[in-house]
Amino acid sequence: MRILYVLRHDPWGIGGGCFASRNYLEAFCEVFSGSEIDALVCAEYLAHGKAEEFPDVCFRGVGERGMLAKLLSPVTGEMHRFQSAASELLYKEKYDLCIFDHNSIAGSLVRLCRKRGVRTIVLNHNCEQEYYRDNFPSRLNRTVFLPIVRRNERRAYRLCDCNVFLTEEDRDLFAELYGESATAKVVGGCFMKKGECLDQLQLKPFSCDRLRMVISGTVGNVQNLDGINYFLDELYAYVPKDMDIVIAGKNPPVELVERLRGYENIELIPNPEDMDAVLRNCDIFLCPTRLGGGMKLRVMDGFRNGMPVIAHKVSARGYSAFKVAGCLQSFGDEEEFGRCLKTVIDDIKSSRMDKETVVRHTMDVLGFEAAVVRLQAVK
Repeated sequence: MRILYVLRHDPWGIGGGCFASRNYLEAFCEVFSGSEIDALVCAEYLAHGKAEEFPDVCFRGVGERGMLAKLLSPVTGEMHRFQSAASELLYKEKYDLCIFDHNSIAGSLVRLCRKRGVRTIVLNHNCEQEYYRDNFPSRLNRTVFLPIVRRNERRAYRLCDCNVFLTEEDRDLFAELYGESATAKVVGGCFMKKGECLDQLQLKPFSCDRLRMVISGTVGNVQNLDGINYFLDELYAYVPKDMDIVIAGKNPPVELVERLRGYENIELIPNPEDMDAVLRNCDIFLCPTRLGGGMKLRVMDGFRNGMPVIAHKVSARGYSAFKVAGCLQSFGDEEEFGRCLKTVIDDIKSSRMDKETVVRHTMDVLGFEAAVVRLQAVK
């Protein structure tokens, strides 16, 4: 089988989108083992990428679009750089399958694939119109570009042969927004990378005398910064005085750095070299992000390091198995957060919760092999 794979994100990069792209690329290489795969990727990613990690994939770098092409996006409906390169390959080569790493790419290419008799799979990282609305709130973006985002997403959902979602919530939201689609739908979830094994020997016991709660992620982006300010404005009042808070992540803005100086029990760790080393010294993982859709992959960092997680209900999407197991508490308002925090503290101090159990559950639910089994449904 010959496959054209169009990657929106950097499979060697850092961040939730990059993490999901890499792991799904690895998983699809397993699902379609023995296939020839041509992968289009942004040319600049290949400068630091390790293509040898994917021996079955032939990466083809694609340069950035010119300014004119970007300015014409509202007219052409093309929100990415791959249109010309992908179209040329689809006309020149004979592919059996095209996998799109994002519905913005699928939306502008799926009709050509159908014309060429190429089967299609689209990975929906989130509900893109929900994500775009929350992260690009300017009037220009909402007026000019949001309708294009919505149109491409609808077209990809309704015309691609198979839609892969990270969460059941996203699958149901697409049906609500765009109507029922006759195409196949698979919930793949998020999962650890191939070969990753969690070492329980590195786990440290809970610091019951003075617990540490951590917020991690790229601090400077819209979603996370909103979540941190929400925590400081509304949730912090429910934190016990004898608890420490750690905020760790990339690119904290100057305004946040200055604001945090006023909190004696909050430590900011900017741009940590080893996030897992930071997390291993903490006891509770908090994800206060309330914007965007999809699956907040940073929540996995908490589970991977044996911590119970408290997450806003938006960030808890896709982790229902952890909620059932008692490893995840979700909240929708400040009072619910206070109750969740009290429950987790009580579970830790009464020894009803231990890090080893959380890690074992994480390996069972989020393991790579389990994901490959789920994704067999796309064949």
